[in-house]
Amino acid sequence: MRLKALLFTGVIAFASTVAMAQSWVVDSVEMGSGYANDVFYSLKNGAAGTASNTNWHIAFQTTPQGPYGHVSIFANHTHGVDVYSLHLGAAANFATLSAADTIGKTGSAHQLFNSDSSWNFGALNKMNNPANAFDYSWGFYDQQTHKVVGDSLYLLMINDGTTTTAYKLWVKEYVSTPIDSIHWLFRIANFDGSEDTTLKIYRSPNFTDRLFAYYDVVNQTVLDREPSRSAWDILFTRYKEYIPGAPGSPYYSVTGVLSNFDVTVAEKVNMGPDDTVGFVSYPYSDIIGTIGSDWKTFNMTTFQYELEDSTYYFIKTKNTNEYYQLQFTGFNSANGRIIFGKRYLGAYNPLNVTDLNQALVAYKLVPNPAGNNVNVLVDSKEKMDNTMLIVTDISGRIAFRSSVNVKSGLNAYSINTSGLASGTYVVNLTNGSWKATEKLVVQH
Repeated sequence: MRLKALLFTGVIAFASTVAMAQSWVVDSVEMGSGYANDVFYSLKNGAAGTASNTNWHIAFQTTPQGPYGHVSIFANHTHGVDVYSLHLGAAANFATLSAADTIGKTGSAHQLFNSDSSWNFGALNKMNNPANAFDYSWGFYDQQTHKVVGDSLYLLMINDGTTTTAYKLWVKEYVSTPIDSIHWLFRIANFDGSEDTTLKIYRSPNFTDRLFAYYDVVNQTVLDREPSRSAWDILFTRYKEYIPGAPGSPYYSVTGVLSNFDVTVAEKVNMGPDDTVGFVSYPYSDIIGTIGSDWKTFNMTTFQYELEDSTYYFIKTKNTNEYYQLQFTGFNSANGRIIFGKRYLGAYNPLNVTDLNQALVAYKLVPNPAGNNVNVLVDSKEKMDNTMLIVTDISGRIAFRSSVNVKSGLNAYSINTSGLASGTYVVNLTNGSWKATEKLVVQH
């Protein structure tokens, strides 16, 4: 019963913070002429960092493989990077690649683009087989070695504003274990074979709390250009947005806002600034482009941008566990200045449940950090059979797996952690239609 008492206290605390919600605060960011900079922004603390978005060409995902990430490779499309798959084995064809091997494989119909919905699907991940969970397009996951191994040959066309240079790229592998040796291995060269380079990018120590490690192909430089993942909620950036039904290529360069991992957003239109009734239960989306670019439109008569003044965004942060309301009020394309109002609505007690309509009331790990044992406490509205309790390390490898039956009311399950090495793990409870997750720290 102590768990329910704590939950009730949390509800009272939440209602109190909502009642004391702050007034609107006006803020702005400036991306510069030509939108040359990315701005990482914390709704609680303001701008967390600004970085040039013109000095990189490809980016390798460095979030842990498993619940919070995959092995995604993004391309910098808005600054001259086009990506094509040559549908050739890299080991057999990298050294001998010729112009004849590219015939019929380039052009807008064959170009690969980053997803504007998820950080887990970059341009080099877009040809995966959705039915195969181990297919990441550029490579396949090996269950024995815990590596993702690639043999796909890609063509990069990089335009610096005056000339276009072709490069051939082979992402050879992603090594996921041991934790201090997680790294990417890739080979890249000019199309004629010159400047043939094989490079490793290690996750530790520079990229353990970043979304991506970035690579400047022209200058052969690895870049650390992000603030910590825990320091920002949304990113003001220039990117390619998918617009179905548009003439020509359905991907257009836009200036907009993308969300950090685990930041969810509800978009509400035709409402007043104080209409916040029900915002806690709005259908929040984890699509990173939910805010996107459509908070503004370009008027072809006045040649001015117009803002949607009755559109509001409700944002649930992960880093600070808070709700915010956001409205865009100004946009200057000359200097990339975006003006907006934000309002703090209240804190929340995260349940780490992916489906807000599922049956769990609470899901907690006690104690956390844990020594030799941890209790998984589950408060459920209904009985649920065939539920799996799974513990993985941060690289996604399963350390514990057991089938459990969840009864209506308070449930408790004990996990022996004495055999687990000290470190961070993820405890998942799922029955296939929903999943609850919580990070667990083991300390011996």
